[in-house]
Amino acid sequence: MIKIALVDDRPSMITGLQALLSTHEDFSVVLTANSGEEILETLQKLNMTRFSLNSIPASNFPDVVLMDIRMPGMGGVTATKQIKLLFPQLTILILTTFDDDEFIIDALHYGASGYLLKDIGGKRLIESIYEALSGNLLLTGRVATKLASNIHHTQQHNSDRAIKLEDLGFTERELEIAQQIVLGFNTKEICAKTFLSLGTVKNYTSSIYAKLGINQRSKAIVALREILKK
Repeated sequence: MIKIALVDDRPSMITGLQALLSTHEDFSVVLTANSGEEILETLQKLNMTRFSLNSIPASNFPDVVLMDIRMPGMGGVTATKQIKLLFPQLTILILTTFDDDEFIIDALHYGASGYLLKDIGGKRLIESIYEALSGNLLLTGRVATKLASNIHHTQQHNSDRAIKLEDLGFTERELEIAQQIVLGFNTKEICAKTFLSLGTVKNYTSSIYAKLGINQRSKAIVALREILKK
């Protein structure tokens, strides 16, 4: 059973998500919260009593948090940052109506496993939860398009981009893979687009991470985007 926490300041949204997720036998909504402060406080309290004397984990500690961005008080970006600092193993998916560039980049930087828009549709949301738990980074089409647009804009206005990447020792093939990573494509999708084997793409990805000094996909995306901005 995959345990899910829902964080949104609109009760109607939480009710709708609960109804949707309850139709899937593998999902159980174990927590709801109306703000970043509330979910952070609840997780901290649960963690204090997470293990009983016989070391049986508490049944209501979530595996996944679906997090809204704009809420009164602590918003979703700050809440994501604080939660990932305390519980790095917890998977957080941003689920919002806002596709602002700053929100997207900051959320991914602080460890969110995906940035989804609320019009994603029930089937795709369910698939996204599974993919995030498998370690994939999730971006809906509109979000990926905005990131791609920013990259394209940077390419047009920064003729020295390739030199800066070469300074880090990127090969042409690594640059190609890096661009796919920034756009949010997972390893299998990159294989299909580059016609490379799974093992080869993984090797290139490991090399890219090593040259960036980073070992997390979300942080690699942020780092690569910052390089492209310079």
